Amino acid sequence: MKRLVCRWEMVEKKVTVDLRIGDDLFIVENVPATVCNHCGERVFTPEITLKLQALAKQRKKPPRTLSVPVFSLDKASL
Repeated sequence: MKRLVCRWEMVEKKVTVDLRIGDDLFIVENVPATVCNHCGERVFTPEITLKLQALAKQRKKPPRTLSVPVFSLDKASL
């Protein structure tokens, strides 16, 4: 399958998805997706999209938690 915009080959991969709901950030690993080899655009099936939405809404305790630093370019001294 080729991507319509850049015409590069799309391949099936497992990816990590970052979901933001309000101020909450959820990271979901091992998500099946079709990914462009050139630009990295990811396409999910409707079934996978529904599973991601349901997982984010469940608010179950995740198997592990990460600490994530948050920066702002407005306040960064470069």
